[in-house]
Amino acid sequence: MFSFTNVIHIIIIFQGALLTFYILISNPKKSKGDFILAAIIGTLTIQVLGLFLVNRGIASDFFQSINCAYGFLYGPLLFFYNKCITQRQFTFNKMSTMHFLPFITICFGIGFTKGNICQPELYIGYVAHVLIYIFLCFLEVRRYKRVIRDNYSRLEWLNVGWLHWVFIIFSLIVLVDITQFVAFLLRLNTYFLENAVFLLMLIAINLLYFYGFTTSRNPFGYNKDDLEFSTSLTSRKRINTTLEENKKLIGQLEAHLLNKESFKNYNLTIAALAEEIGIPKRRLSELINDHYDQNFVDFINTYRINRAKERLMNPQNPNETILEVLYEVGFNSKSSFNTAFKKKTGITPSEFKSRYN
Repeated sequence: MFSFTNVIHIIIIFQGALLTFYILISNPKKSKGDFILAAIIGTLTIQVLGLFLVNRGIASDFFQSINCAYGFLYGPLLFFYNKCITQRQFTFNKMSTMHFLPFITICFGIGFTKGNICQPELYIGYVAHVLIYIFLCFLEVRRYKRVIRDNYSRLEWLNVGWLHWVFIIFSLIVLVDITQFVAFLLRLNTYFLENAVFLLMLIAINLLYFYGFTTSRNPFGYNKDDLEFSTSLTSRKRINTTLEENKKLIGQLEAHLLNKESFKNYNLTIAALAEEIGIPKRRLSELINDHYDQNFVDFINTYRINRAKERLMNPQNPNETILEVLYEVGFNSKSSFNTAFKKKTGITPSEFKSRYN
């Protein structure tokens, strides 16, 4: 008879195997992110399969011993998956393999010592190892948002909150797992903690698939030039200009946007706008930051929202929809438009439209 724990095992095994298989065969043009995503879900599935077989008395204790090595694999996999999402030109190199040396070393150690390497000290190392990588992932997402805000006008590219939830859930898995291990050493009941770990694993698998698989197939992120430009903005060295020069540039910028309506291009970048106006992109960025107290994405979306308000108050025809308006003014996502509109006006586009029609 299957216990509640076994039922969770079976759900994870079947769902994880199915999703891993689907990711690997569904698209002939798979990205690096797809392969790493499949590796993360596949590793979770294999780990739970081993524990299930041991629990049912089907497999040897090797599957129980190898369990202490998996923790040293999740950190690097999450780290590289995160880079595939945030960096457009990310590539693996020889140094990348160094991240997997702890996992490989422990696997060999398990084989040579017949599992005796799995001591309490190793579990402490596993916790520190995973949490350090998760911390690095949080830092990378933070840097990604800063670079995107400085270089691009696509607000939907900032919708990476799901990555934060992935990192939080993996952190919870680690913390609950080590709590379970301590409780086991103290000979306390670990039934609730054990099932909590597996339920968190199941949540992680679904979150990674439903958000990560779609994102991996729609590559975005910053490149090397974007990062270098964003980094240069943080330096104290600034371009010296007079007040009169700044006023002239501000007038030139505002006239260009109103006449040429460059903001309607949903792919508009600060480099493209600077080239249109004929000034260095760093000077343009400093001008936007100093005079308008905004980053590039907020600055451009201010023009888009203002134009959307005009269109909603004075529609070109009675049947014009909000969807038509948002595409016309330069947005490429309904959710991003709604978020930006409410941030600027305090109400949704539908509420705004109903006030004037």
